[in-house]
Amino acid sequence: MKLVSRSEWGAAAPTGSYTRISSTRGVKIHYEGSAVPGGLRGDHGRCAGHVRDIQRSHLNNRSEGWLDIAYSFVVCPHGYVFEGRGLNRKNGANGNSALNSVHYAVCAMVGTEGITSPTDAMLDGLVDAIEYCQAQGGAGGEVRGHRDGYATSCPGDELYDWVQRGAPRPGGGGGGGTPDPQPSGDGAGVYTVQSGDTLSAIAGRFETGVAQVAALNGIANPDLIQVGQQLQIPAPPFPGREHFVLGAHSPYAKQLQTWLQAGDWGPPYRVGPSEDMEQLDLRKVQALQEYYVGDLGPADGLTGPLTWLYAFQAAHGLRGR
Repeated sequence: MKLVSRSEWGAAAPTGSYTRISSTRGVKIHYEGSAVPGGLRGDHGRCAGHVRDIQRSHLNNRSEGWLDIAYSFVVCPHGYVFEGRGLNRKNGANGNSALNSVHYAVCAMVGTEGITSPTDAMLDGLVDAIEYCQAQGGAGGEVRGHRDGYATSCPGDELYDWVQRGAPRPGGGGGGGTPDPQPSGDGAGVYTVQSGDTLSAIAGRFETGVAQVAALNGIANPDLIQVGQQLQIPAPPFPGREHFVLGAHSPYAKQLQTWLQAGDWGPPYRVGPSEDMEQLDLRKVQALQEYYVGDLGPADGLTGPLTWLYAFQAAHGLRGR
């Protein structure tokens, strides 16, 4: 992490006392929402001055009454993370006092003119800042855009799409949203054969094929399964994270929601599962993740391979609760 302290970028002293916070639910990503000089991209020596300009603008904004730069951290096109208010201090950027307390605010030097798209180095720096807030500042696993909590266009469509994809590092590295990992082994649950069960009935109950179950368990003759025999039941293949972000539309979204409904996770559906991913669906995912937090990690509402597997297993009685 290329951290630039307040003294290193020449920060002015705050005009008042910070409100201390010990932890947050996570981090919200911002952009500047105004013109950002394009020359910053080719001259890192100008970036500290730009952060001073941001601070000066915020201190002079009488309508907001900011006591300092509003952001917790600012990330430049070269991947350097400039300390704003820093860790364990309430920010001023998320929209109101309550919102400022529950997420850190990390701003990218991206705007509506000049630099309008994040560089790969900037995305790396944003993930560095997120992980720093999580490791040192008590931030939880949520990574959101400013617009997720407040009516605004921030952080812009391109950065918001990146957030919705789990805030990944360029090149496929880990993301700040701490998406859950691939399941170990074959991603199967264990079912004990009951009296009257046939392999085809079992396969139908668990939304898989007879051949898949037979092959996984080394069964040569499906007619010879026995009561009490333990069968490995494979989950449907994970189709990809893009099907489960806010606003996604696909039959996979409805499949996941059906499992979440069967498992009675989170707030109930008023109508029922659909092919659209909405805020309620993310809250239901989060409820499942909170229950299995020891395995799934931070409850961020983002569905990865292991969350998909656990939702399937819990809905079908293949996982204890």
